[in-house]
Amino acid sequence: MRYGKLSVSLAIAGSIAGMVCMAVQPAYADYAPNAKDVVGVGSDTLQYLVDFAADGDQLGDPGYNSAANKYKLISFDATADANARLAYGPDGSAGVDGNCSPGTGSDVGSENTTPAETGGTPCILNPTIVLRAGDNPIQRPNGSGAGAKALAADSQINFSRASACQGPTTDTVNGEPCAGNLTSAYDSIAVGIDPLAMLAATTTNAVPLSEEQLNKIYSCTDTTWNEVGGTSTDTIVPIIPQLGSGTRTVFLQYIDLTNSTLGSCVVTAEENDPTAIAAQGTTNAPNAIEPMSGGRLNLFQGILGTGGSTGAEGYFRDPSCPINTILAATAGTACANTPGTSSPALDNVINPSVQLFTTGTPSDGNPLFDINRPLYIYFPNSAVTSTTPWQPGSTLNAVETLFYNPCQTGETGCVAGTGIDAGLEFGPGGPPYFAQQEAWTDIAAAGVDPEYVPEVGGP
Repeated sequence: MRYGKLSVSLAIAGSIAGMVCMAVQPAYADYAPNAKDVVGVGSDTLQYLVDFAADGDQLGDPGYNSAANKYKLISFDATADANARLAYGPDGSAGVDGNCSPGTGSDVGSENTTPAETGGTPCILNPTIVLRAGDNPIQRPNGSGAGAKALAADSQINFSRASACQGPTTDTVNGEPCAGNLTSAYDSIAVGIDPLAMLAATTTNAVPLSEEQLNKIYSCTDTTWNEVGGTSTDTIVPIIPQLGSGTRTVFLQYIDLTNSTLGSCVVTAEENDPTAIAAQGTTNAPNAIEPMSGGRLNLFQGILGTGGSTGAEGYFRDPSCPINTILAATAGTACANTPGTSSPALDNVINPSVQLFTTGTPSDGNPLFDINRPLYIYFPNSAVTSTTPWQPGSTLNAVETLFYNPCQTGETGCVAGTGIDAGLEFGPGGPPYFAQQEAWTDIAAAGVDPEYVPEVGGP
């Protein structure tokens, strides 16, 4: 569960000396979880995957909370914006028009009609969340590293999402050390496989690039396209995700750079935002590149993580289109939409003109940068063996219900896994929710190829 209504409730506390006293309960911008809800934070890359598994997807498939269980699975998004745009900027400016009104530009429909207007710095906000009802707001963790550190530091958090391994061991995919933000006292499940490749505009000077060429570009050693096999002498605009991003961590590991060895020519943007290409402006957009989650691009384009179309337009809508404008618009105009219909010509669907380089041969003869990375959910291993049942009427604890229910040594009534769980054995009660078909359907709707791989103490 992500969202809740802004609510302020007044309760009559009693009457003293003929006066009626009223108590005001706190107001929350999101649903404020109760003490037994399972709460998670972390990676932008996984936020829709877990959101859909919790509450159901945009295609009408149910999620865990759809069964109306008493206690909920709550996943706070990395970003305060449902389109996964960054909600704060480093310079304090308020966008190209000097105001903080909703949308990405001054004109209704500007996301599609004038994409260059997205170049303004977002409004300063530093978004916060309330982890549990009655708590004070804290900074919203944005990214794999931020989520893992929050999990380790705050007992109010039950799990964290990560697109790069956060434990003390080695990444089994690229052989690099994991971030070490979590100790071996935390277990994980890999819930999906996500491609990571370089994104560019459809009309671009960019060419297929190797890890070695990307090293030179992001260290600002090679700064023009003709230095890396292109024909243009234009200056390359290398974009990288924000600090704390798992996508940033994995990308830097593969191209053999660190935060301290990045060059000064590199531009920072919210991870997995394909509109960051157009945001560089008409002159620079054809020269901009960024590492991009294939799963997130699938969500923009209406493609399932298991292949094929979702049967619907892309998930995201132009945020500068008010709902009354969308409903009243006629076909062919900015923000046009027809409620209840499915048309590929909807003007308010955000489908950026971009391409992901997953084919092609770099000019230096080395392999193309195009990898598949696991997506993780982390939780304390002490929670795996908790003897406290979670939902009323169940004998399973919260982790056994949702994430990891291993068959313990000497335990009877264990259940063999099937499908992508084949070869695994689960404790009494069977596979946890993320090892079931319902969750896999939601994960695929988020553009990610589902999998289920548990690992004790890491990675």
